[in-house]
Amino acid sequence: MFDVSFGELIIISAVALVVIGPEKLPKVARTAGALLGRAQRFISTVKSDLDKEFQLAELAKVEAEIRAEAGYLSQTIHQPLEEAKAALSEPTEPKEQPTMDEIPTGPQGDLFAPPVTPHAESRPDRR
Repeated sequence: MFDVSFGELIIISAVALVVIGPEKLPKVARTAGALLGRAQRFISTVKSDLDKEFQLAELAKVEAEIRAEAGYLSQTIHQPLEEAKAALSEPTEPKEQPTMDEIPTGPQGDLFAPPVTPHAESRPDRR
């Protein structure tokens, strides 16, 4: 954090000894150490809180991306289903019934006989 060499520490302690006095110096040093410890704990707490906030922001961003993708997929799935439902619910035109002339009949005009095909007589029977 601070670049303080050993020589600078000796000079600071000598000045503190002269200014504060030898009786109060240990008490002041203890108080300064306690304050420094509190400051370090406070700084570490703030850092961890900031890290949590950044992680929450990233998670919120990822969540928004996933929700957008889910909405797109839902739309992709539901749109064809809705179109199919709409197509099925539309009334269809009834088919016209074929007339008797349009119904295929057998060789003697029998409705139940198979219709005559052009090459039916030329094919040998398969047994």
